[in-house]
Amino acid sequence: MAEPIQPTVPIEPTAADTVVIEQLPPPRRRRRWIGVLIALVILVVLLVVGFFVADAYAKTYAEGYVRERIVEVLKLDPAAKVDVDLGPGSVLLQAARGAIDEVNVDVDTITFGDISGAATITAAKVPLDSAQPVEKLDIQVTMSEDQVEKLKGFMTGVDLTSIGIEDELIRIGTEFKVLFFTIPVSVDLNPTAKDGGINFDPVTILLGKDEISVADLRASPEFSALAGDLLDSRDFCVAGFLPQALTLDKVDIVGTDLVIGIDGDGTALSDPALSTLGTCPAAVG
Repeated sequence: MAEPIQPTVPIEPTAADTVVIEQLPPPRRRRRWIGVLIALVILVVLLVVGFFVADAYAKTYAEGYVRERIVEVLKLDPAAKVDVDLGPGSVLLQAARGAIDEVNVDVDTITFGDISGAATITAAKVPLDSAQPVEKLDIQVTMSEDQVEKLKGFMTGVDLTSIGIEDELIRIGTEFKVLFFTIPVSVDLNPTAKDGGINFDPVTILLGKDEISVADLRASPEFSALAGDLLDSRDFCVAGFLPQALTLDKVDIVGTDLVIGIDGDGTALSDPALSTLGTCPAAVG
C-alpha cells in the first residue's frame, strides 16, 4: 500500500540567503588633455615671442644696413646723423614677400659743394635682390635762406647788395651808377631744374616800385645792353655731387626755403651708377 503524500511546507527566505552586490563607480579617466592644452599654449606663446624678438633683431640689422648704404652712396660723413625707419610692418613678413614696403630716411646734413641742407629720403618696394629695381626712390633736400645766399655767385654776373626769398622767388639786389647817381635795382629769379642743376632765370626787374618784365627788356636791344648780366640765366650744377643714377628733377620755393627734388625711381641697389658721381655739362663760352 502506497505511503501517503506529505504536504509541502513553503520555505521562508532567511537573511543568510540574500546576497547584496555593491556596484563600484567606474574609475575616473585621467584628464590628460588638460596637460596637452597647456603645453600647446606655452609653445604658441614661445613661438610668438620668438617671432617678435627675431623681427625686432631683423629690423635693427636692416636699418643699420640701410644707413651704411646711404652714407656710402651720398658720400656722407660716417658720423653724420642718419635716422632710418622701415615702417610699422613686420620686416620678416615683408622679406618673405621679397621686398621691404617702405623705407624712410632723415639725413641731418647733406652737402653740395659750399651749400648744405637736410634731406628726406623715401623709398617704396625695395627688393631684397639688389639686382632688381626699386619701385620708388625720392630725395628732397631743404636749404635755408642763408644757404641760398651762398649761391649768389651762380645767380648773376654782377656784385649783389642783397639776396632773399619772397613770393616764391629769389630776389637779388644790386646798384647801377649812372653819371653821378646810384640806382638801386632788384631782380626776381625763378629757380628751376635744368640739366642736373638749379637754373636761376630772371623774370622781373624792379626799379623802385616799377616792375619791368625781363622778357620785354630782352626784346629791346637798347635796354638789353644796359642791363647786361642782369638778364642772363645762370646755373648751379648739382649733378657733380650726386651718383649718376640720381637726377635733380624739381626745384621749389617753400616759405623761405629752397627745396630740390632728386629722382631715383627704377634704380637697382647694385647698379654701378649708384657708386659713381655724375658730371656737369661743359661750360659754354
